[in-house]
Amino acid sequence: MCICTPTLHYRLFAPVLGLEHAAPAIGFISTTPPQGKQRVDKLVQVVRRDGTPAWVLVHIEIQSQPDTVFAARMFRYYARIMDRERVPVVSLAILGDDDPTWRPDQFTAELWGCTLSLRYPTVKLLDLDAAALETIRNPFATLTLIHRDAQETRGRPTERLRRKVARYRALLGLGYDASDVRALLRLIEHLLRLDPVRAQTARATMRQVELEVTGMDTFVTSFEEIGRAEGRIEGRVEGRAEGHRDVVLRLLARKIGPLPDALQARITSLAPDVLLTLSEALLDFVAQADLVAWLDQPPDTHAA
Repeated sequence: MCICTPTLHYRLFAPVLGLEHAAPAIGFISTTPPQGKQRVDKLVQVVRRDGTPAWVLVHIEIQSQPDTVFAARMFRYYARIMDRERVPVVSLAILGDDDPTWRPDQFTAELWGCTLSLRYPTVKLLDLDAAALETIRNPFATLTLIHRDAQETRGRPTERLRRKVARYRALLGLGYDASDVRALLRLIEHLLRLDPVRAQTARATMRQVELEVTGMDTFVTSFEEIGRAEGRIEGRVEGRAEGHRDVVLRLLARKIGPLPDALQARITSLAPDVLLTLSEALLDFVAQADLVAWLDQPPDTHAA
């Protein structure tokens, strides 16, 4: 909050007192809710500078396009927290989209002389000074810069590769501790995704940068090890799915004769749960027409 809304931060936060964090589910009052439970992004109990308690709802909404019901959702969260906690509430919206004109800051409803209105402070990440953020050792500042890199390099993979390496160099230069570096590296990998060839180039270059800046190659190497482990798990899962497809194809060939390439391609493209259903249904097939009729059914009829 000291980065996004310094005025609100100054009013609410006592500099020496800790924060009590919570993210409670804000349920519907109705006994038959149409949407179930919803969760605020962050609900924080803070202390005013005069020593009195206050609740602050920080609602972070990172999205690539405007949301027409965002203001209504902000009101629902505000009203439910106010009703449940019975304490003062301040709602803050942080907007991470790339539309400079979209700035929802109030919800208003009016009918037959009855008017309801909620105005809340908003922070547009596009408005934050990138040069100033570069100098701040704060994970949120770095995350904002990574997010901006992702927006500005959408559809420009070569520039994204350059930004990814440069962002990692800047991150290391800020002196974060090891746990923060690993967490931010994961965000860099997630938000600045590249095709496999460029991703390999980026990691090799980032390892060299790490050696230059820190004298070690711990972080990128450990991240690659995690990636390889995840890849091995995904490979085993995919291997099992491939084996299941082969079994189904062999059973169909024995049951209704060799299948043409077009039918084999349709079966190969089926999801694992649908293949499981097909492995049971094929026991009743007597001709290829039965298979075609089964494949032509709506997808929801194939639920396992």
